[in-house]
Amino acid sequence: MIQKYDGWMLAKTTIHHGGNEKTGSTPVLRTIFMYVDGIGEVQMPYINGNAIRGKLRRMLMNEYFEILGLTPEDLNPKVYHIFFSGGALEAAESNNAGIDLSLRREIRDTFPHLSLLGGSIGNQIIQGKLKVGHAFPVCKEYAVFLPNFLQNDERTNRYVRSFCDESFQTRRDDLRANRQEDEQAVQMKVDFECFIPGTKFYHWFVTEYANEIEASVFGRLIELFRFNPWVGGLSGTGNGEVLFEYTPEPPSGNLYLAHIRDNKDKILNLLNRLSDML
Repeated sequence: MIQKYDGWMLAKTTIHHGGNEKTGSTPVLRTIFMYVDGIGEVQMPYINGNAIRGKLRRMLMNEYFEILGLTPEDLNPKVYHIFFSGGALEAAESNNAGIDLSLRREIRDTFPHLSLLGGSIGNQIIQGKLKVGHAFPVCKEYAVFLPNFLQNDERTNRYVRSFCDESFQTRRDDLRANRQEDEQAVQMKVDFECFIPGTKFYHWFVTEYANEIEASVFGRLIELFRFNPWVGGLSGTGNGEVLFEYTPEPPSGNLYLAHIRDNKDKILNLLNRLSDML
């Protein structure tokens, strides 16, 4: 079945999610133009779903290999790339580049987290079963697109730019004691555009025909997100902390964790085979 998890995220601290453009030396929020009836064309700041997906994927994979007793350095670089960032398609230059149907099925059964998130192995694509939405601010411009449970939020009466501000961080002159008398100080102030604390975002996940274990993988993703609830950049300096809720409640991750423990030898064997094949 197809299951949608509708929800929201609420900024507890400033959130910076950078785009490709800069205003002078100030990193600005990622934006996209959208058309709103009665308002016209609007430049809407948002948090890209791929960034959220990538963060969750890395958390899940780090835990997975920690349970197996492996570090990223233990993995074939191509295998590491498959799990942590989805891999890359390669030309079929040899008989080893292709993956037969039985091996594809074995990969899905043995690596349910890879089955859920997808990836490219050799010249084959393992289609993922998880969709991750963009996080759009709850605001006047986006109100027409919001689900019913957010329609009465008071933020829908305010324009999106009322939820944006500029913040800054600095780098101290730690070399001051060793600096020559005529040497210039090494210090810097960086301004950046951000969402303010209290900004609420509409966000969703969709799982498509996930089996019981794959659904449990998604549940574990959300559990890890609760342990590490940060989105966007500059989280090392306190930015990006969020509260969030999704309906219905995602399943428990216990079935997925049990799968790893109960199939450790099988998992390690298949990892070694993939390493030899790629």
